[in-house]
Amino acid sequence: MKIIVFISRILTGLVFIFSGFVKAIDPVGTQIKFSDYFEAMGLAFLMPYALIFSFLLNAAELTVGLMLLFNVFTKFASWAGLFFLIIFTPLTLWLAIANPVTDCGCFGDAVKLTNWQTFWKNVVLLIFILTIFFYRKKYGTDFKMNKTKILFSVFVLISFGFQFYNFYNLPVIDFRPLKEGTNIKDAVSYPPDAEKDVYETEIYYRNRKTGNSKGFDINTIPYEDTLNWVYDTTVTKLIKKGYEPPVHDFFLSDLNGRDITKSILNDKRLSCILIMPDFEKGIKRIRNYKRKLTDIAFYTDYNHYKFYCYTSSETLVINQYRNSLPPYVQILTGDYKMLKTFIRSNPGFVILKDGIILKKYHYLNIPDINTIKKLNQ
Repeated sequence: MKIIVFISRILTGLVFIFSGFVKAIDPVGTQIKFSDYFEAMGLAFLMPYALIFSFLLNAAELTVGLMLLFNVFTKFASWAGLFFLIIFTPLTLWLAIANPVTDCGCFGDAVKLTNWQTFWKNVVLLIFILTIFFYRKKYGTDFKMNKTKILFSVFVLISFGFQFYNFYNLPVIDFRPLKEGTNIKDAVSYPPDAEKDVYETEIYYRNRKTGNSKGFDINTIPYEDTLNWVYDTTVTKLIKKGYEPPVHDFFLSDLNGRDITKSILNDKRLSCILIMPDFEKGIKRIRNYKRKLTDIAFYTDYNHYKFYCYTSSETLVINQYRNSLPPYVQILTGDYKMLKTFIRSNPGFVILKDGIILKKYHYLNIPDINTIKKLNQ
């Protein structure tokens, strides 16, 4: 039995560590997923606290995983792991049945699981954690209490410190489709042999005598039998999902509504981009970097490069704060979720050339002119 408990502890610890680690890389991504959950569950009042929940969940998962792996505070870790799975196993069953969100986000953007895959994963983990829990006293830690407390403190500090580093910089590993080195033109394209969505259409007719509706396919509809049947409604269902490109919402337009996505992606010259999903918040944050951004603006203008600002804010907000931007910056609008996926910083700074993402920066690390020149060589 000792071997079974050991294997259960190691495997459960590794899964918890991986789950906490890939989400701690991108706490903003977990924040977005929490917001999706709150909206689906009618808990919109919790959305302002989504980032706090993100930090706490990621740190808890990572800490519990490290405790299980290194057999530290095993009794507490088994209780905590059991608590997690008692909460999340029924939750993921509900997600699998109701499907309010298509991706649970349990492994961040690193690994995508369907809701049913997530549920069965939790069922297996629940078996493992119950094994650890029932034998927690017999096969507990061999560390002395002082050493255990030190290790526990280190695990907690690592869990929170790692998240704060990624939050105030950019994720150390980017699992999203718009990462550095990505050719956006390829990422938004459909291959010639790509599978298309398959739909099934069912046409409902209502029986004049009984008042009941019945579904028919296109070949069996009783359109000639007008004495007994009358058309009611048509329902189209997605039977099989076809190919979807990694990036499917990359559309940018100027303030007149003109789509200029192709001209951006086909521009052979270097482009500098400020990305501000929330325009007002982004403007307030770049005030301390206005001199550096102004230098970049003059550099791009002198060399006939483009300097864009992508935002998803309303025109009223844009007009209110647009004069706070550096000169020569063209404002474009795009989808909020796409911009948040593009870069986990508001504002973020991106260097693009021929549709390829050369480099991305947090607004705290906006590059100087020399760095931009080197990237353009």
